[in-house]
Amino acid sequence: MARDAGLQRISAITRGTIAGAVTLSGALAVIAASGFHGHTLSNPTTQTPTTQTPTTQTPTTQTPTTATSSTASALQSPSQPPVQTPAPAVVVSGGS
Repeated sequence: MARDAGLQRISAITRGTIAGAVTLSGALAVIAASGFHGHTLSNPTTQTPTTQTPTTQTPTTQTPTTATSSTASALQSPSQPPVQTPAPAVVVSGGS
């Protein structure tokens, strides 16, 4: 009898712990979802058009002055294309 009562008690504790963990996990998910908004999509059809009056301006040309736009830091292709080695790949699994 005491064994059955103990098993029922530990089963109830286990179920309560699982239910509490699921509830706490859901609550934290709701808090995180409301606290950290994701990216919003910009829909051009919902934007209101603005009226602009035509003005006469002289076009200005801008020269890039940042280091990232210089030719020294631009991406360059490799000097030689990659080649495939003739040896097959060695795969070891398990291992002891």
